[in-house]
Amino acid sequence: MKVLLINSNRFKHPWPVIPFGLCCIAASVEREGHDVEVLDLCFSKTPEDEIQRTVQRYSPDVIGISIRNIDNGVGYNTLFLMPEIKERIVSPCRSIFPGPILVGGPAVGINPVEILRYLNLEFAIPGDGELAFLEFLRRMELGLSVDGMPGLVWVKGDRVISRGTPWRVTNIDDFPLPNPQKYLDITPYRRFNSPIQIQTKRGCALKCTYCTYNHIEGHRYRLRDPNKVADEIERLVEETGITTIEFTDSTFNIPLSHAKSVLKALLEKRLHLDLRTMGLNPGAIDEELVSLMKQVGFREVDLGVEAGCNSMLKSLGKNFDKKDIIKAGRLLRQKEIPTTWYLLLGALGETEETVRETFDTINQVASPWDLINVAVGMRVYNGSPIAEIIKEKYPTLTQDNFFHPITIPPDMTLDIQRLKYLVKMESFDHTNYFMYDEDENTPSLLLMFATSMLRLFAPRQPLWRLFILMRKIQKALGIRWIQKQLYIFRNKSAQDTF
Repeated sequence: MKVLLINSNRFKHPWPVIPFGLCCIAASVEREGHDVEVLDLCFSKTPEDEIQRTVQRYSPDVIGISIRNIDNGVGYNTLFLMPEIKERIVSPCRSIFPGPILVGGPAVGINPVEILRYLNLEFAIPGDGELAFLEFLRRMELGLSVDGMPGLVWVKGDRVISRGTPWRVTNIDDFPLPNPQKYLDITPYRRFNSPIQIQTKRGCALKCTYCTYNHIEGHRYRLRDPNKVADEIERLVEETGITTIEFTDSTFNIPLSHAKSVLKALLEKRLHLDLRTMGLNPGAIDEELVSLMKQVGFREVDLGVEAGCNSMLKSLGKNFDKKDIIKAGRLLRQKEIPTTWYLLLGALGETEETVRETFDTINQVASPWDLINVAVGMRVYNGSPIAEIIKEKYPTLTQDNFFHPITIPPDMTLDIQRLKYLVKMESFDHTNYFMYDEDENTPSLLLMFATSMLRLFAPRQPLWRLFILMRKIQKALGIRWIQKQLYIFRNKSAQDTF
């Protein structure tokens, strides 16, 4: 069969994401003897025209559309991304292609039924896509019914015809390793220094109240062979020339022994890499881990602390406390590994006192050149434990299982306008405090220019340190003070002090 796979993700912050997962699907489909083509719309100015040209030229039998995000994941001024996907990608596909269209990807793992209804489509594959998509193609090719198929959600209008349990792949080392250059033009991604994304495992056994990872990937860790992970990275570096690698596990360092095994396997390769990880858990960091990370080439890490006081860490369902955060921060600072500290403020029971304690904790241990990335307010997602708590108290709050953005009701947490004001005040006093809802909107041209400058003058530094430097210059010139006074003047209603 001829299969057209479409990357619908056009959201480019903090950088454009190479659709490596879609390439993995393409490689699996191709290995089974099907013909496959990938249409990457990340940088397209006219996706509708590209879809029309590609469908007319290629004449696919099946179209698969990957949907990465429902929104930008913040609770304040949430940007809902689905309308553009519907209007500029799905609708053009439906207008020119009469055959089956499937959607998959992380967003579909959260709200499969609601996404199908919103997009006016029939088929979705939540969770692992490799085997489920191949089974769908097999049944289409043989003219068999897909009713009751594992891993498939089938919706017609208001009726859910079939809702198969997500197909969890037991051995994720069995799949072929794709070369992204075979399916994509990676040149535009290089301009942003976009990393190649690698998973060392799937699933998550943690119980964070806001998180959907175990809803999407399952509650059990499915670990990859550390040596195969190292081999994969070595081959990708050789084939693409890209040495920037990002580990995209839900939590890279849990299980701790597995993370160390991956790092030791990489050390044996003696590769010159620029590594980062999007998920480092403060409760599983020791001196050996940090030392290995430094040796193997970690240039930055994301530390998911979310809060800096024990009451809020408990509210968030974390498996660590404040002393673990302080220990982790000190170890990373001693090894001079640049760190982005992720804060998620506005969870159940948040108060001005807990916010102040969080700031004091982070300011105590983080370097002034570390990035403090603050999410103001909590966007509630279907499948998260907190969604169930809110639905029990407010059964009519959402009519679509939190598909459209909803935050925690104000009687269950700190007022979001007040919270925004407090975070903004902290950012004026500390040049390394940034906020998802406003600082992710950096223009693409500025991102490309900043990336070029770093390559010339500081190739080992993360991009965000350039923005901290700009803030420090603004502060020295008095610009930040003026901005602070203007903000205070415009937000008099939120000026109650701690």
